[in-house]
Order: sequence, then C-alpha cells, then structure tokens
Amino acid sequence: MSLLKVMTLNIGNPSLQRVQKQIDWLETRDEDVFVLTETKLSQGCLYLEEYFGEVGSTLFDYGNEPKFHVFFPKSQTEDLGVMILSRFPILSTESCFEKSSPYYSRLINVCLDFYGNKVGVMGLYVPSRDSSAEKIKRKKQFVIDYLNYLKQLGGKKEIPYVICGDLNVLEEKHVPHYRNFLKWEYDFYGRFSHFGYTDAFRLLHPTENEYSWVGRTNDGYRYDHCFVSKEISKRVVKCCYIHETRKIPITDHSALTLTLDF
Repeated sequence: MSLLKVMTLNIGNPSLQRVQKQIDWLETRDEDVFVLTETKLSQGCLYLEEYFGEVGSTLFDYGNEPKFHVFFPKSQTEDLGVMILSRFPILSTESCFEKSSPYYSRLINVCLDFYGNKVGVMGLYVPSRDSSAEKIKRKKQFVIDYLNYLKQLGGKKEIPYVICGDLNVLEEKHVPHYRNFLKWEYDFYGRFSHFGYTDAFRLLHPTENEYSWVGRTNDGYRYDHCFVSKEISKRVVKCCYIHETRKIPITDHSALTLTLDF
C-alpha cells in the first residue's frame, strides 16, 4: 500500500514575518504535496520557495535532493498564483496561459514521479471578484479559458489527476446559499463532474457543511476544493478540512487535505 497525501492551502501572499510561521506549521505536516494558493512575486513567497527548495548549507549537502521539489511560476504582470511543493520529483510542468497573461501563474499543471508511476497534480487559484463589471469579466474569462483547457486535456489525459486549490466558487447546493454568486459560477463547479472529476470531500462527506473561509459576518464559504479523476476516485480514503490554520492564525483559510491509497 502506497499513500499519496496532498494538501491545498491559501497562504494569502504572506509577509516575511508571517511566512516564517507558515513554514513552521508546514514542517509539522506529513503531506507529500502542497498546493499553495494566493502566492505572488513577493519577499515572503520567494523566501518560501528558497526555504523548501534549498539543498542545504554544508559541503555534505551538495549533490543531494532538495527538501522539496518546487514549482513556482513567476507572473510578469505581478498577479497572484500558485506554488507546488512536492516530496516526489516533478517530471514536467505546463500551463494553458502565456507568460505575459495575467492568468499565467494561476494555473500550474505538474506530472509527478510517484514511486515510478505518473500522477498529475493541477493547482488552481481562480480570481475573486466584486460587483464591478471589470472584475466579473476577468473572473469569467479565466473560467472560460480554463474549462477549454480542461476539455482539451481530457482527450489526451493518460494519467490520474488531482485538481485542487482556491476556486473562489461554491457548489450550487451550498449551505447557506448566497445570492451574489452568478449562474455561470455555479456552472463552473458543476463542469468538473462533466469532465469526469469528483469532488473528493463530497465523495466522503455527502451532506456535511464545512467551510474553508469565514467572512466578517461569520458566514462560511467552501471556496477551497479538491477534485480527483475517475481513475482514482475509488482510491480516496480521506479528505477533510483543517481549521487550525485559521485559528492559530497563519492565514485566513482552512487547509484541505486528501489521502489516496495506491
């Protein structure tokens, strides 16, 4: 039995002071892959990349593997994005966006070498929005482009996939129901099922109300999600939210962890 453990966490583009606390917490975890969202080309995120990707500081460390294999695409437009830390080698990386696109760093797709088997992990940070036409257009265009990419990927996908991150959308039957979300946003969540991906949390907890972000009025939102492709949906043994990250607090989001039994 080989277990693959994946965690996604919105780290909120941390300052140097806060990223130290996040690192201390991440060091206590035993997950194999961390999908960290709301990253940016900032001092805090660059320090995080350097810390986990560093081989070591002594002569004996040179030539050894780093603590983690790190993929952190740098946005040329200073937009927010995703960073992946993996204990397993990253065989390849890709994105559906050009480097000059403001969406470039918001989607990262990596192929991991999991004990000789290839496993895809896709990190996603969907733009948030307010009621302005500009922000709505930005989010909607990202959703359209991403779904086109997911459709194309489906035709050539030969390996199992985990898709996770902060999607900034809710399931249509979310409790409580918020009227400010538009139909195309709820449809976006539903399209994952259409393309053969299963909400891993809902698979194990079909009726439970959990939230990964809580607003100032104490209203909860399940923004952070983890989907698995059909090939591995029966291998999901655990998927749950960890609220400690909000309670400490090291960020304003709860973490979501997934365990797969290969």
